[in-house]
Amino acid sequence: MPHEIVNSMRALREDMRQRLLQVPEYRALVALDRSIDEISMILQESFAVAAQQPVAQEIQAITPQAAHQEAAPPVAARQNAIASAFAETLAAKIDQRNGARASGAILSAHRAHVG
Repeated sequence: MPHEIVNSMRALREDMRQRLLQVPEYRALVALDRSIDEISMILQESFAVAAQQPVAQEIQAITPQAAHQEAAPPVAARQNAIASAFAETLAAKIDQRNGARASGAILSAHRAHVG
């Protein structure tokens, strides 16, 4: 019996999720949540890499051929660039939607005034 209740609640949850995914603002919220989680994982990984950098620098000091290898761009810098690009794209999309809504409201008001 409790298993059936849980399955029923899961089915209800999935139905509710599917309905909410029809709402553009909710889809944006879901995308933001997913992006926040992904960026948080990337930042955690970059902090782990940064914590290991002193060890890498010591190894380069010991091995002269490592000093001549081309250094890769810092992981954090690449990840910050990705996060910034995503945020700018999202902001532009939101502004574009808000602008479309505002122009639609203005056009409707104009039509009501003229008509």
